[in-house]
Amino acid sequence: MAESASTTPTPPELPKPERYLTSDELIQFLGLRNRSALSYLLTQPDPPPFIRLTKRTRAFPLRPVMAWAEARMTTKK
Repeated sequence: MAESASTTPTPPELPKPERYLTSDELIQFLGLRNRSALSYLLTQPDPPPFIRLTKRTRAFPLRPVMAWAEARMTTKK
């Protein structure tokens, strides 16, 4: 009896994972001075979107953060 080549089904292609920023990366991305400036931003009524990973750790999804920042663009002085 001839052996047939067993073919395993290819797994479905998973979507590319969302890029998340750390607090330090967000500070750099937004051009903030330090963690105090980020802490202040996070206490405002409409802070940048984040995911709470632990009690003290947040991850900031890049695309929603970019949309959040673009929504705040202004030409006023």
